[in-house]
Amino acid sequence: MPSEPHHDVCVIGTGAAGGVWIDACTRAGLDVIALERGPLLGPADFMRHDELTNTHRHDGFAPDWRNTLREDTSEVATPSHSASLAQCVGGGTAHWGAVCWRMREDEFRVLSSEGPVDGANLADWPIGYEDLAPYYDRAERRLGVAGRAGSNPFEPPRASSYPNPAHPPRRATLALERGAEKLGQHPFPTPLAVNPRPYDGRGMCLNAGQCSTFGCPTQAKASTLSIHIPAARLTGRLDLRPRTRVVELAAGKDGRVRAARTIDAEGHEREVRARTFVLAAGSLGSAHLLLSSRSARFPNGLANGSGQVGRNLMFHILSYAGFELPEPSMGAFGPVGMVSVDDLHPSRASRGFIRGAIVSEAPEPGPLWAAYKAHEYLGSETGAWGKPLKDFLRRYAYLGSLISTGEDLPQHGNRIDLDPDHVDDLGIALPRITHRSHPNDLALARYFEEQMKEIALAAGAVRAYGFDFSRAKGGSGHIMGTCRMGSDPATSVVGRDCRSHEVPNLYVPDGSCFPTSSGYNPTLTIFANADRAAAQFLARRKRRETT
Repeated sequence: MPSEPHHDVCVIGTGAAGGVWIDACTRAGLDVIALERGPLLGPADFMRHDELTNTHRHDGFAPDWRNTLREDTSEVATPSHSASLAQCVGGGTAHWGAVCWRMREDEFRVLSSEGPVDGANLADWPIGYEDLAPYYDRAERRLGVAGRAGSNPFEPPRASSYPNPAHPPRRATLALERGAEKLGQHPFPTPLAVNPRPYDGRGMCLNAGQCSTFGCPTQAKASTLSIHIPAARLTGRLDLRPRTRVVELAAGKDGRVRAARTIDAEGHEREVRARTFVLAAGSLGSAHLLLSSRSARFPNGLANGSGQVGRNLMFHILSYAGFELPEPSMGAFGPVGMVSVDDLHPSRASRGFIRGAIVSEAPEPGPLWAAYKAHEYLGSETGAWGKPLKDFLRRYAYLGSLISTGEDLPQHGNRIDLDPDHVDDLGIALPRITHRSHPNDLALARYFEEQMKEIALAAGAVRAYGFDFSRAKGGSGHIMGTCRMGSDPATSVVGRDCRSHEVPNLYVPDGSCFPTSSGYNPTLTIFANADRAAAQFLARRKRRETT
């Protein structure tokens, strides 16, 4: 297999974590090679606002990503495309909804706050909010987050305002604000990494209304594709390799990663060598690659002497409430989720479950989605057909929805491993997802569904409907865990600096390192934590060079 010259850093994956490391390392003068399984796309590739292509067929995601799925180890896993994984330069940030939450202080101390919970594997993070706060500031400035500081009475302390003002509300947003206020809640503008005005060389939002699962043709929606990767390329120190799949991380006798073995779209195999390897392929991709990288020294997978790689897999559990307003809302125009309430988030013993969720105006349903879910709107057990379906779709402009992003408690048995019965086209075992929602998660989801219907009715909706997403694994697109960050090598995979406990030149700074999922969208925390880990790596490297 041909071998390449050594690089300072090899980054695998170009999403939130990978993009931050690529940018930070090239700015620091290091030579970086970035390996990305998907293609390099540009604004012209995102001009088609095609719901069928983007939302249902998931073009631009991972058409060749396959896994198997089961709820329990007693079941036989069956092939599935359950996890919606973005696959292109920019990763999930090219297709995300751009919602940017900071985790609250208590989100980093779940075990200390709640105590042990039967069937769950709770843990405290080895870092706290104070460790991430300056990196949250940096991430918000870099992404150009639009919001209104202080409008959420439950937000954690912050040192600065948002770099962009909040987007102006639309008609449905104003109605939901009134409804929440009637119930004694405190609605506020959702912080969004979407430009309401030109910012840092990127255009402003044109209100196409198709942020989530779509790429942005004006680059108003922040992404590593539009910010971090271009900045790194300008340094001349980035070797970007799209359409390149890493099939194995090969370790040397000293226990360090020696090379990444790759295969490109033309079938060419190569070995990429570097001093340091940064694995940022997402919770499923990172764990799958580690488990697939077996050797005499690491018989259970690279960096997996503890047996923890792949465990504590978490998906946010979603609740939806659809509603119909008495007048057109024009809700499909503008960025997603423009208003939120956080009043219901903190744990309350009286509710019969712990933890909580953020409630937001949801990405508005496209017409295909509305048709697909019409039977739930109409309360039909057998589907929606004929005149009832046509009458319903004529009122499409009157529809809206709310979503809650509920915390998924980590469980030791929720994991990915290698499926012994299914392989991909290269003969590599598929990742097998085993995931069953904890009873606490299901109770939380039911509670928030009812609360959101109350908000919608208080907003003047003529009807409100709940949707059951309890079995929709990966439906949120928020996949966390599998390479837990912690101080004990026996119960975690990486330390507080996101460096492997066992492999000293391997870092895993993506969402896989999350010990718990929180009840907030994770991407801003991935940006901030990856930036923190990269800064520590660069500081350590500089000290080593000057001593």
